[in-house]
Amino acid sequence: MLKVNQVFEPVEVIVHFNNLKIQIIKFKWNNSTYKVTEMLQSWKIPAREGFVTHFIVTCKDKDLLCELSFSNTDMKWELVRYDNIS
Repeated sequence: MLKVNQVFEPVEVIVHFNNLKIQIIKFKWNNSTYKVTEMLQSWKIPAREGFVTHFIVTCKDKDLLCELSFSNTDMKWELVRYDNIS
């Protein structure tokens, strides 16, 4: 059985915006920095007056697959869950 670590904790994120598309560069969580190697998937969920966008990313240097979310109403990022790639 696959164990997924759900955390729902705030993170600091560095992104590149290009024509309304977000490219996540890296994020900081628990005093560690995670370089995003690849963005695999994204989707939007309606929430209150806006929406929350979720992103599945890989951080190969740390052997992690992560789900990050961004709320456009309060402009906050969150690490939703993570798991080891291998």
